Amino acid sequence: MSLTASPACSARRNRDGNEYLDAEAKAELHYEAVKLIAHYDGPLETVKALMAYNCELETQMLAIAHRHPGIVSI
Repeated sequence: MSLTASPACSARRNRDGNEYLDAEAKAELHYEAVKLIAHYDGPLETVKALMAYNCELETQMLAIAHRHPGIVSI
């Protein structure tokens, strides 16, 4: 699975630090979600795949931090 953010997407941060997507970014996010759900057997399977992908990314980040303790700290 490959998830990438489009450079066209834009988000604004409010005073609380929360990000809000503009209308174009929301539409693109919705389109990508529909594509993901269609790729899997439904929303639940999509969420499971995204959770597995997230765990894989976290593992890779921890491995990088372990290999480069002077550069990366967690």
